[in-house]
Amino acid sequence: MGCVGLGPASLGDPADGDFHRSQGPGRDVGPGLERSVGGDGSPRCLLLCSPRPGTHRVRIRCAGLRAFSLPLVKPLATAHGPITRREGWLVALMDEAGRVGLGEATPLPAFGTEEGICAQRALERMAEGIVDREACEDRSLESILRSVVRRMPGSHPSATTPCAIGAMQAALCDLAAQRTGRSLASWLRDRSGASGGPLPRLRVQALVGGADPRQVEGAARKARVQGFSVFKLKLGISRTRRSLGADLERVAALRSEIGPSARIRLDANEAWSRHEAESALARLAAFDVDYVEQPVHRFDLSGLKALDEADVIPVAADEALLRGGWQACLETRAARIFILKPAALGGPLDVLELVRRARGEGIRIVWSNLIEGVVGRSVAVALAAATATREEVHGLGTAGLLAGDLGEGARTRSGSIEVATVPGLGCRLPSPWQAATVAAPDAAVTPEAGDRIVSWGPVRIFGTPS
Repeated sequence: MGCVGLGPASLGDPADGDFHRSQGPGRDVGPGLERSVGGDGSPRCLLLCSPRPGTHRVRIRCAGLRAFSLPLVKPLATAHGPITRREGWLVALMDEAGRVGLGEATPLPAFGTEEGICAQRALERMAEGIVDREACEDRSLESILRSVVRRMPGSHPSATTPCAIGAMQAALCDLAAQRTGRSLASWLRDRSGASGGPLPRLRVQALVGGADPRQVEGAARKARVQGFSVFKLKLGISRTRRSLGADLERVAALRSEIGPSARIRLDANEAWSRHEAESALARLAAFDVDYVEQPVHRFDLSGLKALDEADVIPVAADEALLRGGWQACLETRAARIFILKPAALGGPLDVLELVRRARGEGIRIVWSNLIEGVVGRSVAVALAAATATREEVHGLGTAGLLAGDLGEGARTRSGSIEVATVPGLGCRLPSPWQAATVAAPDAAVTPEAGDRIVSWGPVRIFGTPS
């Protein structure tokens, strides 16, 4: 019987002695942040059976959750504060044939998602409720999740716990794509109603860091040599003393390094008031900026709209789209560009509806992510490949920001990402888990950069895979 691994510890066949059955709603497997070990002290890898042919109905036989913490190569400075690690949960759903769909919930509360503890509780409730649910066909898989979500506390769970619901939805979509033998990008393309296949490759931007002009120049030079032609820079990164003058110097250094033909994108992350934003855009216009993301507070839609209509520099909505805000942004036409982070918007299928409506209003769409692990990034890549235009450049080349990752997926090469063509999501999670960390392939890891360990929590199993 062929088997495939799921991360550091997988759900498995009861015939394998290392499988842990659930006792009640869920059971923890493995102490603290350590790997589970067998009776002989060796690393335990719980195995997943390969799909069995001849099944017709869809049943979620069991669900698994595992917490993780991913280190960044170095802290990323933003107007919301520095990001040093990304913490979340890996989600695995097994169907009756032993296929496994993966999802990732990696909240970023300062940017508008739920808190980590809220995501955890929502995941546990959904995992418990989703086991043994059935659907008659793959296209109805999302009905399984929706029936569970309707029973969750609160009136709008998709808005209050988007990362948790998005992870479950992504895992179901991964399963559905595998059942049809298609890549997730191809499956989503079909679900979008568009003809033809997904894009085979996506162009991506470089996220350039640096607190001063010299650091910005160095980061931009490295990215340019790697083949990038679009560069994004965070503004307002000092929470104690924000200075437009300092930001102008940093942008000037970036333009000087990359030359006049390369594109610059700026992200203020709500750093400015409306008056400050007006002044900043007027002075930044000299650098031929592609657009500025979220220059004002997420709830100041009238300010966002006024800045966009002034047409000094195109304005993009980002944080304003979260927690259901995208509908208000559409209704008010608050910005001409939407930055879509699927995990923060409730999952692939919810985002497809957003895309349909936004395209109907002539909104330009740029895909991005929450600096997630390979599973979350791969979902965003699949959505972009399924819906984007060939010319657009996206914020999906963030793997190099991580010093460690959940596994392997599509890599960024020469400013582009090749879209997976294998059935489902296309991620490769190592099995057995033979090391404490998986070094991110695009990361430049240096000894002095800090902790490189990907910390894993215990596995929780809901249901039984037999």
